[in-house]
Amino acid sequence: MTALDAILDASLPGGPADLFLEGGQVVRAAAPGAGPAAPATFDAAGRAVLPAFTDAHVHLDKAFLLEPIARELAAEGAELTADLGDAIAAVARLRPRLGPEVVATGAQRAVDTLVRNGTLAARAMVELDPAVGLDLMDLHADLAARNADRISLQTVAFPQRGLELGGNRELLKGAMASGANVVGGCPYVDADPAAHLDYVFDLAEAHDAPVDLHLDFSDDPDASLIGLVAERTRAHGMHGRVAIGHVTTLAAMTPEQADRAFDTLADAGIALAVMPATDLYLTGRPREATNWHATRPVAPILRAAHAGMAVAITNNNLCNPFAPYGNGSQLQAAWLAGLLFRAVSAADRAILLDAITVNPAAILGLPTHGPTPGSRADLVVLEAASADEALLQSAPVAAVIRSGSLLDRT
Repeated sequence: MTALDAILDASLPGGPADLFLEGGQVVRAAAPGAGPAAPATFDAAGRAVLPAFTDAHVHLDKAFLLEPIARELAAEGAELTADLGDAIAAVARLRPRLGPEVVATGAQRAVDTLVRNGTLAARAMVELDPAVGLDLMDLHADLAARNADRISLQTVAFPQRGLELGGNRELLKGAMASGANVVGGCPYVDADPAAHLDYVFDLAEAHDAPVDLHLDFSDDPDASLIGLVAERTRAHGMHGRVAIGHVTTLAAMTPEQADRAFDTLADAGIALAVMPATDLYLTGRPREATNWHATRPVAPILRAAHAGMAVAITNNNLCNPFAPYGNGSQLQAAWLAGLLFRAVSAADRAILLDAITVNPAAILGLPTHGPTPGSRADLVVLEAASADEALLQSAPVAAVIRSGSLLDRT
């Protein structure tokens, strides 16, 4: 790492500028060449400089398990399928057989991949299951400590297989007592999702912690749990402290149904995390489909933003049975969302960029960062002349800067 005093000739929304850094923050912006001489500089050479990316929903303990799990399945005479239930079952059953070193190696590789692609903060889902107990909490604590100078990790205690599975309520409570930052939930896997949500929100209130839910991962609007979540958010006074991910039912609703749902969510101050790669891969058609004219099974992020919701675009899964495709680039995920939702206007493209920078940082409760004076100097330099061009072309990362220090450069 190299501590920088200035970033020269940065392309910013207001035009080119030299940025001067001190104490890990941007303290001044000036026209190129107009500021004082600085001993340690990085020449952006007219390239776009953006706030570093923040991933509001990622599974590090499942990352890069595709090949090991495929091998285990092949030994049983089985194979991977693009089915949510099969993916949950395969990971739960085979993870203990893989060994902790395989999982830890995949998690570290995921961190390296995120940082290389400009992500310097992430909310990580820590899977809880009787087969592994709280071992994955320990894995994440070690991962966070070893990479503290590169990325900030926020942990979510996440019961992937629900709270009706014997022992999972105790594990969720134990994970929060052992230092998890956020109470997670997955109510759609339980027979009584309302009871699941009650337990999650009560535990969050007891620990004064936010809530982050996997929600509505289907194409059946009648099965939506949005109303139940909004009711509990209001009842527990958690406006601005609840996030929901996936919510693919929003893509299957009629415009009138979706408008009502967005109004409900916005009024309750609930944030939405959208996962284009995973949701495109796993949903949108029956398992035995013969009609390949699938719907677009991704929550309509632009409509959500226009309705007043805080929205984020995330990686979610990296190279595992839930999403074999993905390279850890949030910029590419935003590019994919732009294609899906035809983000033709500059305003809509700005929503997509905010969904990988300032919005997820706010969801995680992080201090303001970016290339503006007074902000923490967590930055990404892209091989593009502007932020808009970077999004349209899914531009490569030229350099990553964390707290004013050059961290990664390609």
